[in-house]
Amino acid sequence: MKEKDEIIASSNWTFDENVARVFEDMLERSIPDYDSMRLLLYRLARNFITHYSNVLDIGCSTGLSSELLIKNFGIDNVDYHLIDVSEPMLEKCRKMYDGYRNVNVVNWDITEGCPVCKCSVIICCLTLQFIPIEYRQKIISSIYDSLNKGGAFFLIEKVIANSHIIDSTMTHEYYDMKRENSYTEEQIENKRKSLAGTLVPLTSKMNESLLSVAGFTKIDTFWRYLNFCGIMAVK
Repeated sequence: MKEKDEIIASSNWTFDENVARVFEDMLERSIPDYDSMRLLLYRLARNFITHYSNVLDIGCSTGLSSELLIKNFGIDNVDYHLIDVSEPMLEKCRKMYDGYRNVNVVNWDITEGCPVCKCSVIICCLTLQFIPIEYRQKIISSIYDSLNKGGAFFLIEKVIANSHIIDSTMTHEYYDMKRENSYTEEQIENKRKSLAGTLVPLTSKMNESLLSVAGFTKIDTFWRYLNFCGIMAVK
């Protein structure tokens, strides 16, 4: 049974033991349309998995982003590589996939580049936004290089709208959604402050530009809800 997120954040946000313990509940109550996004990600990604290839999950946290693929499409000749830099998150991820011989859960800093090549699918779900902007183009270029021709990259990010009025309206509705999901004003405000400077979103167009510079030419939005966006790019 998942634990309820009752964290009142302080100082800079970190993915520590407390966050790892309640992470599933946190995502379901903090990311709008989260379950539909996960299902759509799975349905699209399964079209690109090929035999004798790798699937890479960047910033895997507790392993939820890859769960549907691994448990429903875990064919023997495909290796799944789940990477993160948070040991508390990785500990939960390892427990989830204990016994899955084709799932490798590794502590890896993506700013060093992708740890594997010959990938048919690469997922980066709500991760790039936490990495300093100056590293992002290098990371996207490494992702492009690590994909097989015809492979797909799925980037899910919090984004900034293209105008202040639209962005402020979406943000207002986002916080209202969190209130409806039983987050207190103190929780909402403290988390907002703790994420400032740590979570740095771009506009959708800026993210697409990073993809284009890396070499992707087939780019489209596959999911959008308020200030969260899923972008799909095929090599």
